[in-house]
Amino acid sequence: MEEDFKIAYLENAKGHILDQLLAMGWYRMGMYVFTTNGLETEKDGPLHPVYWLRYDVSKVELSKSSRQIVKAASKFEVYLRRFEVTPEVAELHERYRENLDFNTDADLTKVIADPNGSIFDTLMFELRDNGKLIGLGIFDVGDDTIAGIKSIYHPAYKKYSPGKYLMLLKLEYCRQHYISWYYPGYYSTTLPKFDYKLFLDEEATQVYLPEHGLWIPYTHFKRLNM
Repeated sequence: MEEDFKIAYLENAKGHILDQLLAMGWYRMGMYVFTTNGLETEKDGPLHPVYWLRYDVSKVELSKSSRQIVKAASKFEVYLRRFEVTPEVAELHERYRENLDFNTDADLTKVIADPNGSIFDTLMFELRDNGKLIGLGIFDVGDDTIAGIKSIYHPAYKKYSPGKYLMLLKLEYCRQHYISWYYPGYYSTTLPKFDYKLFLDEEATQVYLPEHGLWIPYTHFKRLNM
């Protein structure tokens, strides 16, 4: 397998343009869009295959565990705002980074680089405990799509599964705004750390096959790769 990595810069990736990009397996990286079919987690290490995922929002049925996460997190306040890196957001990102087992840039403005919102339409869910910011779910919005870009949270609240709760909030945003497709990013058949992107509902998940330009049900894809 050879890595097929491509990157492009667009002056506008909003609305139907984002819809089209996501449907063709292109995703946001900073202020660019990219596509790939492989990921090297360490220098000169093995190349792991990656596949783009999307949820058919109308078909997602919440599991018992998802409902339990929602119930446990119901005591927290939730706010929806335009994405902005405030000192409070930067502090939360630093606390989040301290407990990661992989590297990510310390500067969130480099991770999500579009300070004026001129290229992407980016929103964020704030999760607060008595006013204290404890979680942040960042996503881009198109006409009929959202793309989950990043979720961060304070390590002290890990027991509440805030990352998954923020995914559930993004799903609810889709339902309230009649959005058909939720793209959580890529996943790999050889890297279990990406499996969480399937947790909403495997039956409602689709996988992109770039060589055919087709999206197929994850359940079918899983059988083909067993």
